[in-house]
Amino acid sequence: MNNKKIRWIVFPLWLLIAPQLWATTVTYDAMNIAGNTWQYTYNVTNDTLGQDIGEFTIFFDVNLYQNLTSAIAPVDWDPLVIQPDPVLPDDGFYDALALVAGLPSGNSLTGFSVVFDFLGAGTPGDQTFSVIDPITFATLDSGFTQATAVPVPAAFWLFGSGLLGLLGAGTRRFREHH
Repeated sequence: MNNKKIRWIVFPLWLLIAPQLWATTVTYDAMNIAGNTWQYTYNVTNDTLGQDIGEFTIFFDVNLYQNLTSAIAPVDWDPLVIQPDPVLPDDGFYDALALVAGLPSGNSLTGFSVVFDFLGAGTPGDQTFSVIDPITFATLDSGFTQATAVPVPAAFWLFGSGLLGLLGAGTRRFREHH
């Protein structure tokens, strides 16, 4: 197999695997409550951070969000909501602090929730987040939240079968011409 074919196989596989390589994954389920009022429920996964997640912050763009309310968190976590401030201007945020023990590596926790008004068009989307060391306040990880996705195996098999079809067609054409 030549290098061009290898690149056509490796690059798409990398795109499927790369999102799973982050140390922290924050997914959300969106629910429209009424009009432009939405509720996001978050699931936080400590994939490979190497230490417990003791605090994280999800940011709400000052131009797209307002009226952050109903901050909910699992037992032993303390949620805090700060409103976006258009005068400064400064983004708002939802912050959750572990009161007893953080989220260990390889574990997930759901039940983090916030209600907000969305000022943009359509459905609200991904947001930025940071994982913070609650003692030193150093940022340990950051990224973008992701909508709860369709299970990867179905997408992987669909992509894989299409790739095999393309490789088979290319091999047949190569044999016919040589």
